[in-house]
Amino acid sequence: MPLTTAVNLPTIIIGAIVAAVFIVIIVRGIRRRKRGESGCGCGCSGCPNSALCHGKSTNQK
Repeated sequence: MPLTTAVNLPTIIIGAIVAAVFIVIIVRGIRRRKRGESGCGCGCSGCPNSALCHGKSTNQK
């Protein structure tokens, strides 16, 4: 049994690292979305899809 654990240990470690990186990416995306930041990080001034992300403002006076 110890031989099986020794053989699978590198696979388990690499899998844990990949899972941790994936979780960090997801959490970072959720935090950015809650703050209202864009997905690409370069702003919306030149983005052709900015209307899809933010919609039109309805501030009428």
